[in-house]
Amino acid sequence: MLNNTAFYKEILSEMSGGVIYIQRGRILFVNPAATEILDKNEEDLFNKLFAECFFDYDENDAFNQMLLEVIYDSSREYERIVPYFTGTETKHLHVHTSSLKFDSENVGIIILFDDVTELLKLRGVALDLEKIKDINRQLSESRDFYKRTAETDKLTGLLNKITFENTCREYLQNISAGEIAALFVADLDNFKKANDTYGHQFGDLILKKFAQALHDQFNADSLIGRFGGDEFVILLKNVADINFVVDKARKILEMACDLHSDKEWHLSASIGISIIDGDEKNYSEIFAAADKSVYVVKSQGRNGFSVNGAAKQT
Repeated sequence: MLNNTAFYKEILSEMSGGVIYIQRGRILFVNPAATEILDKNEEDLFNKLFAECFFDYDENDAFNQMLLEVIYDSSREYERIVPYFTGTETKHLHVHTSSLKFDSENVGIIILFDDVTELLKLRGVALDLEKIKDINRQLSESRDFYKRTAETDKLTGLLNKITFENTCREYLQNISAGEIAALFVADLDNFKKANDTYGHQFGDLILKKFAQALHDQFNADSLIGRFGGDEFVILLKNVADINFVVDKARKILEMACDLHSDKEWHLSASIGISIIDGDEKNYSEIFAAADKSVYVVKSQGRNGFSVNGAAKQT
């Protein structure tokens, strides 16, 4: 008698609709109907990473974006009609995705799809106006989701290093003469001790709490990013005077100290600040100045801030 796995595979293999099973981004099952609909050989798909299989043509953007969303957030289910280009023709696929669970644990993603091209033609129109609007909305949401995913730090939701740097450079190229801004570089002191003592999950929680505190402290016009580890960066635009920068630095220090304390040590922050005037355009030099100021603070005992390399302040 066939074991359960073989039995289920046999049933899925006989289905007229396409079936793909993905686990951790890798395709672990594809039935014959799927290879026929997608105009691909089984060896082109089986045991391959999703990213290796479905980026051949720009025309498949909607299909690719939907699957990327599912892989990034397997808890969401999708049911859409999307165009799919085989290389010789465009088909319209009715796709349904769902997470696959075993004993309440997510063990992968199942993708079911049918070729409804002919059915749509029989209706006399590929898609009615409302369906087109719906698909355009869904596609826009997919692109927005992928854009956010590509631009943000996965753990904290802040801008990642590349996006922060590129956005800063763009801002500096367009800054008005006489406009004042400030670039903050903040390192969490004793974070490694907290991580080693209480574990990585606790460390991740600390990073997320600090990121949220920064988000709440600075207005929407400011840029906030995480460069990795315990290093955070903030670009404060349209600064009225140096006192405002100092107040923000002191507030960051308070927030860092409130994150956690231990009998023998406590979390704090070392902050380097570079003041930008409207004539300064070189991001690398501005960042280097702020980063150097961080080490001025660290060399003098940490838990403070330094502006343009000046002696530590608290």
